[in-house]
Amino acid sequence: MSSVKISDVKQLDLVDFLASLGFHPVKVQNQEYWYLSPLRNERTASFKIDRKLNVWYDHGDGRGGTIIDFGMAFYQCDIPTFLSKFDHEFSFHGQLDRHHAAPAQPINEEPKIHIRAERPIMAPALIDYLDHRGIPLELASRYCREVVYRLGKKDFYAIGFKNDKGGLELRNARIKLSNSPKGTTLIPADSRELRLFEGCFDFLSFKVLEERFGIPPSSCLILNSVAFLRESLPVIRQYSATTLYLDHDVAGRRATEQVIHEHPAARDGSSFYKGSKDLNEWFVTVYPKLSDAQLLAQELQRKFPDDDNSPQLRNPGRRIR
Repeated sequence: MSSVKISDVKQLDLVDFLASLGFHPVKVQNQEYWYLSPLRNERTASFKIDRKLNVWYDHGDGRGGTIIDFGMAFYQCDIPTFLSKFDHEFSFHGQLDRHHAAPAQPINEEPKIHIRAERPIMAPALIDYLDHRGIPLELASRYCREVVYRLGKKDFYAIGFKNDKGGLELRNARIKLSNSPKGTTLIPADSRELRLFEGCFDFLSFKVLEERFGIPPSSCLILNSVAFLRESLPVIRQYSATTLYLDHDVAGRRATEQVIHEHPAARDGSSFYKGSKDLNEWFVTVYPKLSDAQLLAQELQRKFPDDDNSPQLRNPGRRIR
């Protein structure tokens, strides 16, 4: 049994603790420290430490808590196993008093976001951002708006993607935020098939592919966070077939497994972007490098999955008449 107590470990400063593990903040705003999540792969920092409260929250998969919760998630272990690491592995064992967190003070967990205006996407910086993510402005304008919001005493603007509760997912080259109320976005179509996405840019990337290959439109559910998966299951079960395009990380794999377990008509559709963190990363980095012949072969394989001897599949460069 470890000689270290839970109460002692909880007094460790989370920022110092992450630094001892080799993780450093991407940006600091007052007492908020933002990191690329240590618990999964991501390109935009969405893991936050509130240093005053000495708690963390991972906006990407909806988990958070104290240093004890982080330790169990990071090492995938129970509390006794995590505590035992202070006896054997961590160099600052016996120096807890040097890493005490500041006394907790009652402050809001989230900075208050005030929406000032919504309008068509016009800002050059936002259009450049869409281009960086591979999304045509015309397509983005069907589902998104340019949003002016106030954070603190300053006004900013971002791409806004609305959820079904009226809240907004806010994205630009620097931020990944959302305002309350938070929730999912269902985009219905005249189809009994549902496609499930984690974020709006995965959804928009698929819409480009849908138009490129003439894929029949399906209803789409965008979780906006895997934290909303469980409450989305009743909606998912209403569809006769569901295809999942979630992230290739721990949270995404768990969510995929959960939906398939709960809904026999669900299947994992993420194999075509294997090797990429998510669909949009594949769409931006891999898709442009594929030749027309490769794309044609993939589309034929999608349409005729059992026809392995098809001449078009064996010779994808051959013209189809």
